[in-house]
Amino acid sequence: MQKLDKIDLRILETLLEDSRTTYADLARATNLTIPSVKTRIEKYIDSGLIDKFTINLDENMIMEGASMTFLLKIKPTHLNKIAEEMYENKYTANMTITSGHYNLILVTHNMRDKDKIEFINKINSLPEEAIMEVISSINLDVFQCKPIELPSAPVNLVIRCDYCGRKFSGEVFSKAILGRKRYFCCPVCQEKYEERAEKYIKGELFTPPGEEGKEKT
Repeated sequence: MQKLDKIDLRILETLLEDSRTTYADLARATNLTIPSVKTRIEKYIDSGLIDKFTINLDENMIMEGASMTFLLKIKPTHLNKIAEEMYENKYTANMTITSGHYNLILVTHNMRDKDKIEFINKINSLPEEAIMEVISSINLDVFQCKPIELPSAPVNLVIRCDYCGRKFSGEVFSKAILGRKRYFCCPVCQEKYEERAEKYIKGELFTPPGEEGKEKT
C-alpha cells in the first residue's frame, strides 16, 4: 500500500475515536463522496492496516518523523509538578503554561511511531487526580514564522509594568513567568508578581496575576 495522505490520516483518526463512524459521516468530515470513502477503507482492510475494525498502525505507512501537540487541562494544584516532569521528557520540544481552558500545551520533537506510543503512554501514566482532560493530534504541517525584530537598546520605548500597570522607560526588569516574558519597572514588582504567580499555580488564586481587574497594592 502506498504512503497515507492527509485524508487517510483524517479517516483513521476518526475511526480510532469511534470505529462505528458511518461512511456518510466520514464523507462529510473529509469532503469526499461515500464511494470514495468506502474505496479507501477497503484498501486499508486489504493491506492489513485495519483488521476487523481494529486499527493497527504500520510504521512504514503513517507519517514517520511527525511531531505531536498535546493540550492538557491540569488541576492548578498539580500544574507546576506536571510541567516540571514533562519539561524533562526527552521528546518535549516546546511547552507553554496558559490561562486558558487547557493550561498546559506540549509540542514534541519529530518522533518515530514507537516513540509516539512511548510519549502517549507517559501522558497516560500521569496521576489521574491531576489530569482533567487531554487532547492530542499529529502535526501535519509546521510553518516557521519570521521573528519580530525589536531594537536592542530602545531609548524612548515606553513599557507597562506587568504588576503595577505603571508606564515607564529606561531600565527594565524581565523574567519568563507563566509561559511568557513579563516586564517590570522594579525588582519589588517582579518579586510580588512571582509570589502571586506561585499562588495561582498552587490554586490559591483563581485569576493569573495582572488580570485581577483591580489595582494592586
